[in-house]
Amino acid sequence: MNVWLVLMTLLPSSDSCRAIRSDQIVGEDLAAALPVFSRIPRDAVIANSSAPGGRRILAWPELKRIGKQYGVEAPENSRACFEWQTRPLAEDDVRSAIRETLQSQDVSSKDARIEILAMSQARTPQGKLVFPLSGLSASTNVDAATPVTWRGEVIYNSSHKFAVWARVRISASLTRVVARELLLPGQPVTADRVKLETWDDFPLRNNLARSLDDVVGRAPLRAIRPGAAVLRSDLCAPLQVRRGESVLVTAVSGAAQLKIEAVAENSGKQGDTISLRNPRSGKIFRARVEGRDQALVIAGPIAMLWGIQ
Repeated sequence: MNVWLVLMTLLPSSDSCRAIRSDQIVGEDLAAALPVFSRIPRDAVIANSSAPGGRRILAWPELKRIGKQYGVEAPENSRACFEWQTRPLAEDDVRSAIRETLQSQDVSSKDARIEILAMSQARTPQGKLVFPLSGLSASTNVDAATPVTWRGEVIYNSSHKFAVWARVRISASLTRVVARELLLPGQPVTADRVKLETWDDFPLRNNLARSLDDVVGRAPLRAIRPGAAVLRSDLCAPLQVRRGESVLVTAVSGAAQLKIEAVAENSGKQGDTISLRNPRSGKIFRARVEGRDQALVIAGPIAMLWGIQ
């Protein structure tokens, strides 16, 4: 096929085009555009279609070649145009797709306020519109007043994807934990030192503590001033053992147990392995933190129990 002919078949045309919904143009499509081709088998593959938004034009030389295969004489200077059936992207469809994603993240989508500031203007193929969480260009610090760009897609023809986007502002009334008083680093937070409040926020912001269970019993990594929202990233498990404190150590070897008092050489949280010193013998050994000022040693052979004394 000549280069000019290839270009002609890909260029838009002012003629009306036959709407299709497949990657391939088949005999049924061609017969609907040009009835003279009705003798062609309905499922015969004629040509590949263009991508959504483009047109596939079969000019007379190509129609003549196709007709020759099936004993059909294409009318001189005839041509056929095909394009995907498309439609404009609707704001209501964008909101519904975003609400579906919010719902999947345990956000009450009916309470979310979605303001669409801009969105794709290209016509889209018919299919399922989705806005996956991976398409959201937002950090955990986004607030309710900050617009975000959300990239989505229309899934059509089973597995093909057509890219779309929307610039949106999303907010919802959510709870967050706020410090009642100054919270100091390393000091476990008690229930009377924090409170819950309702706040208009970006519903997918995941770094804020949303319930008292996220905070109470944990320790701040930095000072949190009164009235400030508590971030989950600013909390850690509290220290159960502090350096220099006396620790009750349980050493186990099979059915045998030995309990001794030791001094912590370093601090540790639940599950941490720390160094301890036997104050009588001066021996240093390792044990796992099991609770407040408690540690455990699995000693192996019973003779090893005496190794920590």
